[in-house]
Amino acid sequence: MPSVNIAFLLGGFLYVNAISAQPVNTDVRLDYSLIDPNAIYSSQQICPDLAGSVCFAELTEKVYVNNGFLPVWDDSSLRQGLYSKLSALHLSGLFSGANQRLSELKGLEARQDKRGFDILATDSYFVLKAIEQSIENKPTILFRHQNVQPLNQSEISIFTSSYGYFDLEQTRFLNQLYDDLLLPSSTKTAIHLAGSFNDLASHGYQPLKRGLIKQGQAIPNGHALLDVLNTYGDINIDDYLIAREQHTISNSGVVNQAIRRFQLRNGLEDDGILGPSTSRQIALPYQEVARLIALNHYRSQLGATGEERPSIRVNIPDYRLQITHNQQIVFESKVIVGQTTRPTNLFSSSMNIMVVNPRWNVPETIKKKDVIPGMKASPDYLQQKNLIMIRSWRDRTEISPDMVEWSNVNPHTFPYEFMQRPGRGNALGNVKFLMPNDYSVYLHDTPTRSLFNKAKRNLSSGCVRVEKAAELAEYVLDYQQRPSWRNYQQLVSDGSTDTITLPRKLDVDVTYVTAWVDDNNQLQLREDIYGYDRPIRRPVKLKYSTVKNYRQ
Repeated sequence: MPSVNIAFLLGGFLYVNAISAQPVNTDVRLDYSLIDPNAIYSSQQICPDLAGSVCFAELTEKVYVNNGFLPVWDDSSLRQGLYSKLSALHLSGLFSGANQRLSELKGLEARQDKRGFDILATDSYFVLKAIEQSIENKPTILFRHQNVQPLNQSEISIFTSSYGYFDLEQTRFLNQLYDDLLLPSSTKTAIHLAGSFNDLASHGYQPLKRGLIKQGQAIPNGHALLDVLNTYGDINIDDYLIAREQHTISNSGVVNQAIRRFQLRNGLEDDGILGPSTSRQIALPYQEVARLIALNHYRSQLGATGEERPSIRVNIPDYRLQITHNQQIVFESKVIVGQTTRPTNLFSSSMNIMVVNPRWNVPETIKKKDVIPGMKASPDYLQQKNLIMIRSWRDRTEISPDMVEWSNVNPHTFPYEFMQRPGRGNALGNVKFLMPNDYSVYLHDTPTRSLFNKAKRNLSSGCVRVEKAAELAEYVLDYQQRPSWRNYQQLVSDGSTDTITLPRKLDVDVTYVTAWVDDNNQLQLREDIYGYDRPIRRPVKLKYSTVKNYRQ
């Protein structure tokens, strides 16, 4: 770290601290009057139970005692990292007071009040850590339109006690600051972009109320639409200026190409047709886009990192599965996720079993909503779907459907279960991947390949269908490092059901991220299919966003 030579006024004593100087009086206390209490209002919002200019007085004081009362925040990269994190918290809408604290810090820095700035910055770091811990302990708030509540005395005491004295030792604390605040370039870009959108004046484009604007047709409020596409960078400035001179904007030429670029970048059907989904996405207010970028910054931090072992992440609104290992994306596949009326649950777990040539045990929801109504409509339904009826999951004695008077069946009290044998047409295809959870959610193959060609793929009854299921199976088996095992194609060709316990587990996170900056620094937005970004007409039940952790 760079050497410092600066005077601090502490408890009425003046110490001039050089490279290795230490305070001569070990009982000296940090003088919080160095911060003008009349200039600090943020603590009243952040920790209203406490009087004073800071929230974490005890921890902050320990930092300076251990640091020989030297300043901590001389490195501009640390200050910028702190500013970025406070900005993200403010823009996400998750916590009140973050923007006020950010403004106060910048004001102290501008006035070159190094002593006041340093103390308030250290307290701000602990505020951020406490809020991040609160989100980690209750991640459901990221999906339920809730906010982190102000920090109370009890929470501050618990957080303070969790920080041991040695964690605040000079070198360790400074190393921790660098680890936490030297942000990856992608994170800095995302937070900066969120701030840029937040500062923009509102645009005038409104979503279509009905119908489609096809290629060649006039676009209502087309000039406002052009302005938004220009802001996003989906049309170059020369084409934008020429197009904007037209009296009527039509969905053709460079405008149609810009709409297609917007659609492609945002996971929409890139057909150039201005329909409801595309129109709603373009019409998002800039301040809402800023909030989404910041909110999803926190969502994307949930789950495994893929450093110790491969991490499988299913991002529901992106309809995509990725495997990360050693900070590299090593596998990707399109997926099909649950319908809005039958959502896929959010949770963390570990893949521990793979089943080749699986039987399909029909889930309760499909049994009630599909199979029993199907039998009421047609006595051949089970035969058409290659299903059999069994007494129970423990007693798999087959029962003839002719023994049931289907017109009198109540789906909610029907005692028997349904199962589909392995083979062609099996709903699970050739393989399924299991992980502990309370929702009977798993990853699986599917015989219905054409659905992967759709851009919007919330089509399942809750489980996740994987386009590249065979390749995923091969990856999982290779990761086991068992040369004596049969390979995947041999297992499939055998035709029998093989249940394989995986000695080497893979982490699995099923999550919901609707905004991020990609490797090309392009903003990616996804449709909020479950209403976790903002309320929808028929909200998804809270049980689907419990974000429980079943990791082993």
